[in-house]
Amino acid sequence: MARTGGLGLLALALATSAQAQIADPVSVDGGQISGAVDGEVSVFKGIPFAAPPVGELRWSAPHPVTAWKGVYPARDFGPDCPQLGEASANPAGDALPPGQSEDCLYLNVWTAAHSAEERRPVMVWIYGGGYRAGSTRLPIYDGAALARKGVVLVSIGYRVGPLGFMAHPALSVESPQRVSGNYGLLDQVAALDWVRRNISSFGGDPERITIFGQSAGSMSTSYLASSPLAAGKFHRLIGQTGAGFGMLTPKPLAEAEGKGVEFGKQLGASSAQELRALSAAKLISAAGFESGTFQPIVDGWVVPDELSEIYRRGRQNDVAMLVGSNEDEARLNTSQTLAGYRAGVGKLYGEDAPRLLELNPASTDAEAQQVDKRLSTTSLGDYTMFAWGRAQAKTGTAPVYSYRFTRRPPIPRAEYPGGPDAPPPGAWHGAEIPYAFDNLSARNWPWTERDRELSRQIMSYWINFAATGDPNGAGLPAWPTYRQAPGEVMELGDQTAPIHRPNLPTLEILDRHLGR
Repeated sequence: MARTGGLGLLALALATSAQAQIADPVSVDGGQISGAVDGEVSVFKGIPFAAPPVGELRWSAPHPVTAWKGVYPARDFGPDCPQLGEASANPAGDALPPGQSEDCLYLNVWTAAHSAEERRPVMVWIYGGGYRAGSTRLPIYDGAALARKGVVLVSIGYRVGPLGFMAHPALSVESPQRVSGNYGLLDQVAALDWVRRNISSFGGDPERITIFGQSAGSMSTSYLASSPLAAGKFHRLIGQTGAGFGMLTPKPLAEAEGKGVEFGKQLGASSAQELRALSAAKLISAAGFESGTFQPIVDGWVVPDELSEIYRRGRQNDVAMLVGSNEDEARLNTSQTLAGYRAGVGKLYGEDAPRLLELNPASTDAEAQQVDKRLSTTSLGDYTMFAWGRAQAKTGTAPVYSYRFTRRPPIPRAEYPGGPDAPPPGAWHGAEIPYAFDNLSARNWPWTERDRELSRQIMSYWINFAATGDPNGAGLPAWPTYRQAPGEVMELGDQTAPIHRPNLPTLEILDRHLGR
């Protein structure tokens, strides 16, 4: 049954005129900026929120933005932070590809507010990319649709890879806190500080800030929720597959410093001066795409402890949470065998392996491939969000809303990840993003009316949550909190309705194993 209370689509209460009316130019930290108008939405792109982290400021916490003279043209996205990608430069060279720069601490604002006196809820998007890559300029991240429905949408850049997350003893010595790494998280905190100080100029409410992100962006929300440096700087969060729990528990500073030392040796650099003398392109090329090398760590400052311990002690930033994952986070491994599947479970889970194999049985190679995919999705996707939500419900007072995205977007076979002969990807990692942003049109796929309706529902839930801390509203299926229905999640798929949490016995085994 649909719940009739709440706001429904916030646009009903915040109807916009044909043209946006925010006065231009806008005064922000550093000076005045001028944006562009897209129908009823004012768009400001490439706003600097910190000084360029270059030269001696490489591997340091963000410094205040450098003031400019005149009116800054905020009409183009800022550069992407250095990363490997399809346009990467020659790995042997020193030049970054076009569109990348170490000078990359910029953010973007979309608003349909009539004036700076409005106080619309604010949503701050943190991109994913495994802490190795990421960009605010992707069409599926365009914030115009959310802005038209009544929020002020902000997307932020942050350093990734070795420039964003390398720890090293030589860098720790320079820090007043005697730590290093976590520079990308410090960028996110600095961006939130900027939002708190400046968002009212765009018609936003600095007392209603929701952070949201997917993959590494979702993990970032879990670190911000656990960091005293972010306390009071946001009021709710949406996590879309990713949290520092379970297999994604952050490593300690000492271990990360050791990796940094080995990385520096590969490049013939051991001192801070020698490391800063290396080009960004060489650092990024040497790091490659290996997962888990450079990512947030427990440094005792930005991240005081393992996240599970922070929540166990009730020391998290106690804010309302809307968190979930997708049905097909892991891809099908067509080379997996029955023997390999059983051996892999045994190696990962030890004494818990027999029970997990009983709950996830296979008797042929083909069956092993399917259950291996399911168990990988459960351990890397479902469990991290399950553990995070339950931790908040145990020691926090703010509510938790859990979802499971099961819709299989109509991706053409020619665009399948892995090629046209690969298995259908299902509801893959990140498949929900264009639905949440109402940006289905960013991909020329044969969308159906159900896809469009689901996008409207998800966007309404997200906006209502940003406005009030409760996703429920008029015309939407009722979404219970975790405390009201701990065994349920909201299915966002062919139907939108609460369902029993899938694979709960497996999740309980994983909790016993990974939560030790």
